[in-house]
Amino acid sequence: MNYKKIYRDSDHSGAYLFFGPEKYLMENAVGYLINKYVKGTEAFNYTKFKGSEVKPEDLISACETYPVMNDKKVVLVRDVVDFLGENDLKDSFYEFLDNLSDFVILIFWDTANIKKTTKFYKAFKKKDRDMDFAKLNPVDLNNFIKGYFIRKGKEISQSEVSLFIGESGYNSKNEDVSLFDLKTEMDKIASHAKNKKISREDISSTITENIDTNIFKFLDAMMGRKREESLKELHNLYKLGEPSLRIFTMIIRQVKNLLSYKILSTKNISQNDIMNKMEVKNFELKKIRGFERNFSKEFLIDFYEELIKTDELFKTSSIDEKLIMETLIVKYCNKN
Repeated sequence: MNYKKIYRDSDHSGAYLFFGPEKYLMENAVGYLINKYVKGTEAFNYTKFKGSEVKPEDLISACETYPVMNDKKVVLVRDVVDFLGENDLKDSFYEFLDNLSDFVILIFWDTANIKKTTKFYKAFKKKDRDMDFAKLNPVDLNNFIKGYFIRKGKEISQSEVSLFIGESGYNSKNEDVSLFDLKTEMDKIASHAKNKKISREDISSTITENIDTNIFKFLDAMMGRKREESLKELHNLYKLGEPSLRIFTMIIRQVKNLLSYKILSTKNISQNDIMNKMEVKNFELKKIRGFERNFSKEFLIDFYEELIKTDELFKTSSIDEKLIMETLIVKYCNKN
C-alpha cells in the first residue's frame, strides 16, 4: 500500500508496517502521526523500542497501557527485521495485533529489507497496513524538490529541477541515492546560491559528483572516441572508488549494444523491435544510434575479442588494473 494512505486517512489506530528505501518519508510520516495525536504529551504517550532489544511481552504491555491525558498513544519498533530475528512469534502475537485497542498506533519500522514472503509481512499486507515508502515517481520528485527549495526561500525552474535530478543520480538503478542525499545536496545549493533563483551554475558547481553520472560521462566520451576525455572520466571514477571490474563490465555492455544495433539495423524490423530485442530503453537506443556510426562492424567484432582477452588478463595477470583499463581506452578511441 502506498504510504500516502497515512495522510489520506482521517483517523489512525492499530498496527502498521513501514518499509521501503525512503527513510526520509518514513520519518516524516512518524512525525506527522506524533504531531497529530500526541504532541505535547510525548513523554507519556510515545514509546520507542529497538527491534533487537524488545520482547513481544514488552510490546504487548506497552500497547495495553492506557494513554495519559490523551486519547491516543504511539508505539514505535525500529529495526523490525531484528525483532523478527530475535523472537519466534506465536499465533497469539498475531491475534494481539488484530485486536489492538483504538487508542494505540503501533508502527513497525523496517530499516533493512523485510522479506515479503514472511508471515509477518503478509499479516500487514492482508489488512492494507503495509505502508510502502518507495522512491518517488517523477511528479512527486519534482514537487518535493521545488517545495524544499521554496522552504529554503529559493526558487527553481523545471529545467534546473531536471538538471538536478540527472546530476544527483536519484533515478538511476545503479545508484543508491535517497531523499536524504537529495536534501543534503539541496541544502548546499541553497546556502551557496547568491540569488533567490537557483541557476544551473549553482547546481553544477555545488552538487557532489556521483558514480552513475560519471559512468555515463565516461561511456559517452568513449563512444564519441574522445581519448583524453575518456581517460579523465576514468580517473574520476577511480577517485570515487569505482572498481575496475564494474567499469570494464559497462564497456563490454556498451560494445555489445553497438554491435547488436549494427546487426539488427540491417534487418527489416522496426526500431521498437530492435529496442525490445536489445532490452534497452528508448533514450538509450537513441544514444546508441547517435554513436554507432563512429564504429565499423568489423572494428566492434575485433574489439569484443580484445575485451575477452582483457577479461582473462584481469584474472591471471599481475599488471596494474588501471594500466590495463587505460590501454584498452586508447585502443578503443584511436583504432579506425
